[in-house]
Amino acid sequence: MLKPSVKQDVSEYSAGRRWYHPSLAGLLFGGLLCALTFMPSLVPRPWLFQAILTGFSFALGYGLGLIMSWLWRFMELPTIRHRWRPGLFWILVTFIVVYLAFHLWHASDWQNSTRQLMGMSPVESDYYVRIVLVAVGVAVLLLLLGTGLAWGIRAAAAFPRRYIRRRVASLVGVVVFLALLVNAVNGTLVSYAITAVDQVQASVDISDPPGAEPPAQDTRSGSADSLITWDLLGKAGKLYVDQGPRAADITAFSGQPAREPIRAYVGLRSADETEQQAELALRELQRTGAFSRELLVIATPTGTGWLQNGALAPLEYMYGGDTAIVGVQYSYLPSPFSLVLEPGRAQESASIVFNVIYEYWKTLPQAERPRLYLFGLSLGSLGSENSAPLNAFINHPIQGAVWAGPTFRNRMWRRIQSRPHGNSPAWQPEFEDGSLVRVFGPQGQRHVESQEWGPVRIAYVVNPSDAISFFNERMWYREPNWMKPPRGPDVSPLFEWVPVVSFFEVAMDMLSAGDTPPGHGHNYSVGEYTQAWAAVTDPRGWKPQDSERLVDFMSSGQTGTEENDESESDVKVGSY
Repeated sequence: MLKPSVKQDVSEYSAGRRWYHPSLAGLLFGGLLCALTFMPSLVPRPWLFQAILTGFSFALGYGLGLIMSWLWRFMELPTIRHRWRPGLFWILVTFIVVYLAFHLWHASDWQNSTRQLMGMSPVESDYYVRIVLVAVGVAVLLLLLGTGLAWGIRAAAAFPRRYIRRRVASLVGVVVFLALLVNAVNGTLVSYAITAVDQVQASVDISDPPGAEPPAQDTRSGSADSLITWDLLGKAGKLYVDQGPRAADITAFSGQPAREPIRAYVGLRSADETEQQAELALRELQRTGAFSRELLVIATPTGTGWLQNGALAPLEYMYGGDTAIVGVQYSYLPSPFSLVLEPGRAQESASIVFNVIYEYWKTLPQAERPRLYLFGLSLGSLGSENSAPLNAFINHPIQGAVWAGPTFRNRMWRRIQSRPHGNSPAWQPEFEDGSLVRVFGPQGQRHVESQEWGPVRIAYVVNPSDAISFFNERMWYREPNWMKPPRGPDVSPLFEWVPVVSFFEVAMDMLSAGDTPPGHGHNYSVGEYTQAWAAVTDPRGWKPQDSERLVDFMSSGQTGTEENDESESDVKVGSY
């Protein structure tokens, strides 16, 4: 059956290059990788994302099969006789078709098992058709690009053969071609792509959100009395100061007279340097009288500068508007781009902003200054978590923080995950006695041994199905604890850990983690924030039923602060 004939290998290799004579190894690996994308995941995948992932996986697997076949022949190892290839081809194609059909047939069942836990409707009847059509198009496009690349490699390998031995020449040609290709990509394509993304996001940043206008209240940035003009706030800043309750809204909820909440914001274009932005934020807080309010919150935005209204509005209702919340934009790139192209930018900006405001805050009389808190969502939590130095928890301690959807790179969050206290589940771990840190989920916080908080209160708001919070670099060879029973209430029991496969599945889930209903995935709800702020700030006379009433009031849409407020694109594609 096997005959190590070099001449035969070369002829088979040449035949395998034809478009009508596909690689057997490519079909096998492409089909296997393609089928794996249909397996249960942490969050439901939108059909378009699933189709693109499926097509990409097939092309990737096919390419891996081609490379392995090439290496096999290059090492002059025995190959299959040419006359047996047609029969083997049809056997393999039949196997791949049946295997893919099985996974595709069960794909909707697997996806619906997760969708049901999240209160989502089942997938539509044309789910399969749309996925197959788009996936085939993506796979064909990528394979054509790969064919062009292979042609270039073959041409580069053939040129030096006139001067040196065949195999050495081939290797030299390939290495030189790949070196030139990488240099061209890094020097031209990547630079062009970065510039293009930067220009697109810059144009988006200067636009006005639909219906947003400069605020009439002088307690908000962008107003006529503000130090920051409306045009310099950026799109996310404009949305932030336009949203949120006014005094009349708060009075409608509480039945008591209310103050106008302070919402200060400094856009990226408001100053050239981060230090200047921070100083401008401080002056804006001083202008609005923020340091005479009961609470002051330093909120670190996500990548584009977005601050979730549903995360901050509950606090303004709880305290009758006697609050001040400030944010400073550090980028207008979506969070994944900011993380890759501007590493450490979120942490640096959050640290500088905190230090400028904190240094002034601690000079004020302790009995008169506002209680100081931190807030951050996703990439914002990564920046906020690293903003306060150790002395901010000792000499003049801040009062606490609320960090939602912490990324898998948040050091404190990772420590809490790795050292859970008692028998607490990995998806809602307890940290020591609960006096410093507590983890809140869709159903609030778990019972902790100590019901007494310490002088500093920190709350993490984490959904069990949030891939951005629970991804782990080592899960390619080790099952994470959060996948072991008992699982989170919205994690499907059909989602099983498979070495390597689960690693890539959860990594892909990060890209669509925001495409979920509130309270699931990377989409956090008003109810979760309300419970966290109530526990961390402990408003006077506030009862659990008040939290329920507030959630109902905000969700009714009477005030423009309803739960499903606008979110930015980087939350939907994984803002870590």
